[in-house]
Amino acid sequence: MFDLKLHVAADADPTGPAAVEVAVLGLRDYFRRRNPDQRCLLLVDPQARDLPARPNGRHSLAALPRTTFSIADEAFPALHQPYLLTLDPTLPQFGAWLSESLRIALEDRRPYTIASAPGQRIGGWLGTTASAEEVARHLSAHVLQTDDRGKRCALRFYDSRALALLWPVLTLMQRETLLGPIKTWHALDAGARSTAYAGLYPPAREEIALKHDQWATIRRHGLVNRALALHVSATGQQPQPEAVEAALAAAARAEQHGFAERDDILAFIGHALLWHPHFDSHPRVRRTIAAVSHDHPYAAAASDLSADEIDDIRSGTSCRGQNNDKLGKRA
Repeated sequence: MFDLKLHVAADADPTGPAAVEVAVLGLRDYFRRRNPDQRCLLLVDPQARDLPARPNGRHSLAALPRTTFSIADEAFPALHQPYLLTLDPTLPQFGAWLSESLRIALEDRRPYTIASAPGQRIGGWLGTTASAEEVARHLSAHVLQTDDRGKRCALRFYDSRALALLWPVLTLMQRETLLGPIKTWHALDAGARSTAYAGLYPPAREEIALKHDQWATIRRHGLVNRALALHVSATGQQPQPEAVEAALAAAARAEQHGFAERDDILAFIGHALLWHPHFDSHPRVRRTIAAVSHDHPYAAAASDLSADEIDDIRSGTSCRGQNNDKLGKRA
């Protein structure tokens, strides 16, 4: 396990060179000292854009052989299939490979990148004793799922931001099924902090078998991650865990308020992040929500709030849960 937040100074850029250096040291320690029997598989999603090729080719990730895990759906043409790269910890260039992959992963989380990039290229560093082919077959078997509405969909665990929101939704047995031959899945969480996903026991089931309430939560994750990306772009700061929780809770409440349009839900989550986690319990916001109609959507109605009203919302004095108002005051 590697951990940026324990070693990078609080005022340092969490996506900068210092963060890369700390993470490289942590991953090298995991693979070379603590788990020398494991190979390191780098998970890459080229759907948005592929890895850059270095002009001289020295230690370039793009030059390594790929083990593709196929997704049998027309939405995933050959060039967009995720793949694995084997980074051999016993080779001297292992550190250079880690450094390049971490630089790319953190670059995709920077404020000027995250709002415009549709996904994350680096899905994680997988510790396993299995072959790349075995891990690829396992991951391939779990991407395509049929949800509780009978709709075929892709479970985007190969995107580190999607995995960060998916993992807490899964039960222990579902986590073990997803991991399969993977001992530890190192990745960046929703706030660009390093984390390690691991199971306690060998997998006991072949299928993840998501339940109705889990699917209801997972369907919100795309909008939550989009709202978080817009917030990072606007504020220049990575979201803290409480901000992620506020965004998830706001997405659920947006549905309870009857919002169905993408722009309305994104605006609602954005206001929970920017103003106050419980902003919609403020009397003025409740009146705004009550006035929402097909011809007057929430995104437009909320723009009528005055600066003084927004300041009062931020203060949390008229919101339920005002003891949990750190988010609103910080923003």
